[in-house]
Amino acid sequence: MRHIKWQPAGWSFAVLFVLCTVHCSLFAKRCFAEEQATVITSDGLEYNTAIRQYRMTGAVTATRNDAVIKADELLYAEGTSEMTAVGNVRYEDQATSITANRAEINLEAKTGKLYDAVFLHKKNKYNLSGRVIEKKGEDYYYSPEATFTTCDTPVPDWCFRGKEINAVREDTIRARDVTFRIRDLPVIYSPYLWASLNTARHTGFLMPTPGYGKARGASLTIPFFWAIAENRDATFILDTFSKRGIGTGIEYRFVEPGGVKSSWWAYHIRDTQLDRHFFEVRALHEDRDRGKVTGFLNLNYVNQNDFFQEAQTYREARIQRFLDSTGEISASLNNARLYLLSQYLVDLQPKTALGASSAPQKLPEAGYVINYTRTGEALFSATATASNLQIKDAVSAARLDVYPRLIHGFGKDITVSQKIGLRGTGYAFYNDEDHSRQKDLLRGALEYDAAAQIRLFRNFPFFTHVMEPSLRYHVIYSPKSSGGIPVYDTTELFGKTSNLELSILNRGIIKGNEAISVRLTQGLDTYNGSRPFLPLHVEAGIKTPIVLLLDTTYDHYARRIETTHSDLSLKINQVNLTVGQRYNRKEEINVYTVGTEFSPLKNIQINSSVWYDAKGAGLRDVMVALKYTKQCWSLKLETIKRPGDFSVRLMVELAGVGSPIATK
Repeated sequence: MRHIKWQPAGWSFAVLFVLCTVHCSLFAKRCFAEEQATVITSDGLEYNTAIRQYRMTGAVTATRNDAVIKADELLYAEGTSEMTAVGNVRYEDQATSITANRAEINLEAKTGKLYDAVFLHKKNKYNLSGRVIEKKGEDYYYSPEATFTTCDTPVPDWCFRGKEINAVREDTIRARDVTFRIRDLPVIYSPYLWASLNTARHTGFLMPTPGYGKARGASLTIPFFWAIAENRDATFILDTFSKRGIGTGIEYRFVEPGGVKSSWWAYHIRDTQLDRHFFEVRALHEDRDRGKVTGFLNLNYVNQNDFFQEAQTYREARIQRFLDSTGEISASLNNARLYLLSQYLVDLQPKTALGASSAPQKLPEAGYVINYTRTGEALFSATATASNLQIKDAVSAARLDVYPRLIHGFGKDITVSQKIGLRGTGYAFYNDEDHSRQKDLLRGALEYDAAAQIRLFRNFPFFTHVMEPSLRYHVIYSPKSSGGIPVYDTTELFGKTSNLELSILNRGIIKGNEAISVRLTQGLDTYNGSRPFLPLHVEAGIKTPIVLLLDTTYDHYARRIETTHSDLSLKINQVNLTVGQRYNRKEEINVYTVGTEFSPLKNIQINSSVWYDAKGAGLRDVMVALKYTKQCWSLKLETIKRPGDFSVRLMVELAGVGSPIATK
């Protein structure tokens, strides 16, 4: 065997050029700009002067940097730049691995054919195998019939087999007459396939999601992702339901320099069972950071108030009471801002007509806000708003509200903060059909708020105890009562007040981190002589070894808990458990939620959630999701049970296929 170290000089440079640029001509994205030494080994080397052809035989191996080419025999014709590698052809570099029985390459045109070949892209972990794979252009390959997969086992867990394969490296793959195979067993046929081969954002079909629901029948969701530009994309949705018809949706997203983000969604379905059209439109546009004029839009609209009950399976969507749409334009001034805002609420209660609501609509509201500005030893702030407050078929009003405030603090060991404010509010009522109130009303108020606080602490061997008692007095004096004025927002709640509040916060610090905190707050309403004590407010938090958040109020006179908001989460072995309660006696709400997450085996993950209404409705929602993950695919089975309906969805993810990243 001869060992030859080729240098780029003399007649042998032609052979060097053949072997050190094969990977450039075949599959490499770019070649090296600088000349590098190439080591070539073979058993024999011949040159036919008549036809100007080089022939290397016997275990030909060429190495250049990280690229290695091997073959039993290699032929190169100088006149045509045609190269042929025969027998056990191997090519390997950091990005690509190729095996073939025969390779025919034109080094000038950078085209060629591979026979009985397997092409593996290491970065995106996919391979293409076929009897003939033809390189037709830069990173563009064609095969009359081939198999595609991202599995690296000899018999892949899954693959696509089709005809007229057109693949662009790190881009897309297109084919016709395609069968999806599991362990080489055909299970699904499609006349056409178009999928992304790029782990970044890329145009192509995403994996469809089949499902079944008692209320809507068999379903199939087919999404298509369009990467319009680096900062813009869109997703098109086709939903088919055997009992309800066909739904279509589109979501458009973009981002712009300076913090501009925007997402728009529109959906329509004609429910064939109910013979009704359902529409939904959502938009979220934020431009909060560019220049002096900024704005945002949060739009939510449905044409039927039972849209989410009929068209959604997830509890979070179905239990919504209101849809809130808000838009605002704001102009920054010197330590102040001007804004123009509109807000519209839609009541989703089935018993109300769409749009009918006791909630007021701000159409519009203009405001001027002075940020906190130092004035001597105090801070000054003020707001002034002019609002048009509409309530459908009820008393509405035009309202002007002016609210300036001064804040001052002093003290070191005992700190005292105090606030004094004046508030003037004027109303011009309309739509008052029964003339139950005067047309115009003006009311003013003086507010004073003072709080004193001290921090005490003591160090123990394993923790530090911090206690922070505070005393607050809040008084609002208003000559005119706000009684009889509809409550449009918190402005109307700003009325006659004289409350004294004692609060004690206890904190446990372990190794510099807060491990536990408990705050007790007792209020006293001095205007309520017969029942002055307000409900006792308890807030508690534990961060280790479990996480517990508790917020509850207790009525001294009724001797009962009025409200409770609690969340508990802990880990038992490999199981994450969460438990929550929402209780409000006055509103007759008592709901329990339980969630679990665990992995009984390495490749299996199980999530579940339960929603239970203890006020008589019973079990309202149960969700169980099981996900199985392997090297080149994952399968997620999700089931949801709710009164009158049971649904199942099957989500399949094939690694490296149809999984675009969200807009950057």
